[in-house]
Amino acid sequence: MHWFDEKTAKQYAGLRKALGDLEIWVTSRSKDHSRMLVWAGSESDPGVLYLYDPGAKRLDQIAEYRPNLDFRLLAVPKPIEYKARDGVNIKGYLTLPKGREAKNLPLILLPHGGPYGVRDKLAYNDEVQLLANRGYAVLQPNFRGSGGYGDAFFELGAGQIGRGMQDDLDDAMDWAVKEGIADPSRVCVVGGSYGGYAAIWAVLRNPERYRCAASWAGVTDWDKIIKYDRQFFGRQSFKRWRARVRGEGVEDLDSVSPYRLAEGLKRPLLLAHGTDDTVVPFKQYRMFEKEARNAEMPPTTLVIEDEGHGFSKPENEKAWYDALEKFLTEHNPADPAE
Repeated sequence: MHWFDEKTAKQYAGLRKALGDLEIWVTSRSKDHSRMLVWAGSESDPGVLYLYDPGAKRLDQIAEYRPNLDFRLLAVPKPIEYKARDGVNIKGYLTLPKGREAKNLPLILLPHGGPYGVRDKLAYNDEVQLLANRGYAVLQPNFRGSGGYGDAFFELGAGQIGRGMQDDLDDAMDWAVKEGIADPSRVCVVGGSYGGYAAIWAVLRNPERYRCAASWAGVTDWDKIIKYDRQFFGRQSFKRWRARVRGEGVEDLDSVSPYRLAEGLKRPLLLAHGTDDTVVPFKQYRMFEKEARNAEMPPTTLVIEDEGHGFSKPENEKAWYDALEKFLTEHNPADPAE
């Protein structure tokens, strides 16, 4: 980190000396800079919020972000890198469960939402820690089209939903298997929003690869979601968005839409959605669920009333985590011997 302002650089140096080797951010400050809110934490520490008085050189703790968590039980995510099948370098993060040998572990692929211009970061994540605590290795690939890696990498994602972007997830699994970390027979894909789509698509496109999948608020029909999205864009920006999703020369997206292939589902799938979702409307859930009723293995479902695209209430987030844990325990137990 490089500070252009010398005074700010000195303040951060002092804070680091006081708080140790943590990530430190001033999240808010008074207009006269006499008081500041300072967060300190890491990828394996939810963090603490302090009130800082630079004049008095006083630092008072205000709150812990996850006071009931024992930090000694939290896993430490690490950056990783692998080559996709076309030679593109893909970066991501791997979190290994504490107290277990990093060999032939059950693996959760956890693709991020977005998908464009968004990325996972080396930061504390409740879901990652929950899964690692239950005995799973967790891999978060920043597939092509993700943000933060430059324009060229971002542009590689154009027209690659369900195609090259999905290949990057398959290649992440292959990397983890080749490294000896993951058991190829115990890999599941879990995600929300675009990550939820990628999870559903994984078990439809490559059922031979994946043991199960779990989706929160996933897209199931891309043509319909593009039409729905039109209300949120101006004319030119909508054209750009549509072109980015479809890709050059693609008239429809039926071939990469889970709804169109729902009857072919033959792997366990947890399908979850909130009824008040205005980003990926609940209709996307209803369409897929109806079509998948006649599948070889119809999905396990979770509907949360009055919930949106994310989680507005802690009890709703807990309902998702409870359902996810139960589903994984049944279909991909972290320790099959138990």
